[in-house]
Amino acid sequence: MRPGITRRRLLQLAAGALVLSATSTSRAAEPPARCPSPFRIGLGEDPGRLLDGEDPEAPPVRDALRPDIACAWFNGYLDGSTPRGDLSYFRHWHQAGRFARWGARGYELMIITWENYDGQNPYYGPPTLGNYHISEQFLQDLDELAGLLADYPRTVYFVLATEFSTYPACRYDPSCGNPLAYSDRYNGITREYYDRLIPRLLQAFAILRSRCPRAQVGLGFGGWLATFDVNTPDEKAGRSFIQIFDPVIHHSDWIFFQSMIERRAHENGGLGNPDQIRMNVEFFQRYGKPIGMAHYNPGLPYAERLDVMQEDLLRMMDPAWLNAMRSQGLRLFAFMRYGPMKGNGYGSLDLAAEFARRFRGASTCVYLPLILKSP
Repeated sequence: MRPGITRRRLLQLAAGALVLSATSTSRAAEPPARCPSPFRIGLGEDPGRLLDGEDPEAPPVRDALRPDIACAWFNGYLDGSTPRGDLSYFRHWHQAGRFARWGARGYELMIITWENYDGQNPYYGPPTLGNYHISEQFLQDLDELAGLLADYPRTVYFVLATEFSTYPACRYDPSCGNPLAYSDRYNGITREYYDRLIPRLLQAFAILRSRCPRAQVGLGFGGWLATFDVNTPDEKAGRSFIQIFDPVIHHSDWIFFQSMIERRAHENGGLGNPDQIRMNVEFFQRYGKPIGMAHYNPGLPYAERLDVMQEDLLRMMDPAWLNAMRSQGLRLFAFMRYGPMKGNGYGSLDLAAEFARRFRGASTCVYLPLILKSP
């Protein structure tokens, strides 16, 4: 975003057009005026800190990337024996009038739902074992959340059950001794879970659309699923597992996936985040729906590798990669956290800002050169 300017004077004409504009410091948190693009940049993970400056280190990242979308996480946890969703942040933002302010500034929102399925987040207590997203409480919570956002004046993207193929990881072995045995696969053991999850997701879509007029809904796939395939009479995994969810994809507005590989390509058998993203887009384009990278991160949150991010961004700015992804349906790219870019280590902020500019693409409008003058 551009800093506030009290007076701008147009001194030159181009393409026969004349544009007069003025901004003020009170609009410093707004996305700058730009020509509409079908390609969106998202930035997380806390809109309150990012958009309202609660973290003084956030505005430089926000201003550099100029996100179209502010991303937030809606997390499921275990309250005693009852799975619930953490609505506390959203209730506060609504009561404080923040949704109204963010919408007036032009920001779209992305809400990503996840649950503490294996207890990996101590803040949210013990493992939910996948129970939240198949519960009636999940639908009740979404109904309340959609009500809080019913008047939001911009698009609200809902990425439901992100990384859901991991949710049974400890469900059938509470000790979590071998979680991979139950992750990412549809078979005689896990069928019970997914046959309950699919109708719940379809119900969730209906609730969100009825309560939130600007909702755009989709399911959040683990990015790794598109990198392998198992298709036998007894088990579907990887790409064949994804196809079990064709009824959900058919009723979706978007297809979302994530990519959070913590290694550089040469450290991971040639598979880095750009490769995984490419494999997902190539696979999902068959459905003919817009595709969104719901949360990119160079590793797990708060353990990011900036050298990985540097390599990822340099590779993704290659015109061949970028043009192929956009032409095959990638319309949205969201950075999971602004934190890794705060210090510009390895040039991460500069690279992310340049990637965002290139991802949005060349403007279809003509911007006239301006000479800025002090009052």
